[in-house]
Amino acid sequence: MHRKWWNLIRIRTIETGAEPGGGEPPQSDPQANTGGEGDEKLGEHGMTALKNERRANKSLREQLAAANARIKEFEDRDKTDAEKASERIASLEKSNTGNAAKALRYEVAVDKQLPKVLAERLQGSTREELEADADSLLKLVSVQNKPNVKPDPSQGKGGDPKPHSLSEAISAYYK
Repeated sequence: MHRKWWNLIRIRTIETGAEPGGGEPPQSDPQANTGGEGDEKLGEHGMTALKNERRANKSLREQLAAANARIKEFEDRDKTDAEKASERIASLEKSNTGNAAKALRYEVAVDKQLPKVLAERLQGSTREELEADADSLLKLVSVQNKPNVKPDPSQGKGGDPKPHSLSEAISAYYK
């Protein structure tokens, strides 16, 4: 009898990757679901199995999110109005802090005439730090925007007038 249970524990260990007696299975890489470099080596049946596994993983994640929402609902049911209000205030303060930082980044970007797409890249917690970062970013942007090629004076307007006929062009060439 004892041997039978030990084999069941071993089977569970092999399937989940956990230690005997419980524990959590090893966490997988979140980028593993996006498709990897070795997917094309799996063949047709391997790709089908992989797609099925990813579908199952996605549905389990959705079920987990729904279960967590249900748990949160039960936890919130037992809270007093004061606790609910304090949680709401804390979340609003966190949101307010994030919005103020974002507004400050955009304000510094406008003041320094930094392109809007680069405003999110500014880093710093104070206005001075953001301005210093914007200055260094502007130097990088201006260096990259400078043309490395000198203009060709023979192109465009200027230079000698173009000949009107082939014979004029040939005679101008041999002069």
